[in-house]
Amino acid sequence: MKIERLALYNFRNLGPTELVPAAGLNLIVGPNAAGKSNLCEAVYYAAKGWLLKGERQRDVIAWGAHEAALELTVNGDHVRIHLNGRARAKTIELNREKKTQSEVSALVRVVLFTPDELQIIKGRPEARRRFLDRSIAELSREYRYIVLEYEQTLQRKNALLRQGTPNPDVLEVFNEELIARGSRIITQRIEYLKALNKTLSQHYRAIAGRASELTVTYETPLDLSSGDVRAQLARLIAQAAPQEIQRGMALVGPHRDDMRFDLDGHDLRRFGSQGEQKSALCAMLLAQLDLYYQRFGDYPILLLDDILSELDSRRFQRLLQLLPAGVQIFLAHTVTEISELHPAVRTAAQRIFLIEGGKVSVAL
Repeated sequence: MKIERLALYNFRNLGPTELVPAAGLNLIVGPNAAGKSNLCEAVYYAAKGWLLKGERQRDVIAWGAHEAALELTVNGDHVRIHLNGRARAKTIELNREKKTQSEVSALVRVVLFTPDELQIIKGRPEARRRFLDRSIAELSREYRYIVLEYEQTLQRKNALLRQGTPNPDVLEVFNEELIARGSRIITQRIEYLKALNKTLSQHYRAIAGRASELTVTYETPLDLSSGDVRAQLARLIAQAAPQEIQRGMALVGPHRDDMRFDLDGHDLRRFGSQGEQKSALCAMLLAQLDLYYQRFGDYPILLLDDILSELDSRRFQRLLQLLPAGVQIFLAHTVTEISELHPAVRTAAQRIFLIEGGKVSVAL
């Protein structure tokens, strides 16, 4: 999968831009706040319809403008997205025919990796759950809708619980919906991590340069050995009912679960060095690409937003060497001068785009 042309109009701080990316590594460089991350976000937004900063569609339209547009040519297909700020409208076209975001997402597949991903290991459980759900949703369109429906029902249940004396019949309806969707979420999370673990250790050894075993384990109060996820979840929710009413919030379900990274049998979050944690994240990225290829028979477009600020040159060089041949990469990196680039990074780049003050130029 390759982006053959990218054009932007009034997208955040970027001026009118048209790029012809290389099929391999595209390096996007410039000083802080120049717009490098915005270029990566434009690709991600076109593919997913998800914002990386802010929550409103209006946030991506340049200050003082009333509309914005994105155009991508991907493997010969033309995608155009137009945002009308005044009407709060979004129009999506594929080869000049109106389409939904989900139809475009099925065509344009991307994986995003940022310095924030380090929080997957050492951050709070919600960061790990968000990463896990996003990763599975990138392979399964259905999963995203299941998660959204679960979250909406969870919000309604919590609102009901905060009343102090919730209507038991309404509460039962919400619980039934949460059990149905929550059991599917837990099952798919477990299956995804099982598949990820098949190649995770070998990728870690290649990145870290030493023999180690890296595994990711799903943490839940359910007994996963029994296999009856739905029945167990129903029982735990019923048992927690008095405490949930007392505290005014749902206390059982996939929204409370977590995952743990173990390196040679030790909790990587508690006992791992920063270097080991970063190597583990690189291994996670490579294992994700394996699953993409198994699912689609092709690799996604890879967006690496300023990860050189977190990875030392040795790990980054190994990551570049281990990435599958044929992956198109957009790597944003903060430098004030092209001469500041690490020689290995500059050598690997097939095309270098320089961004200064929202203007994009080709440096190589």
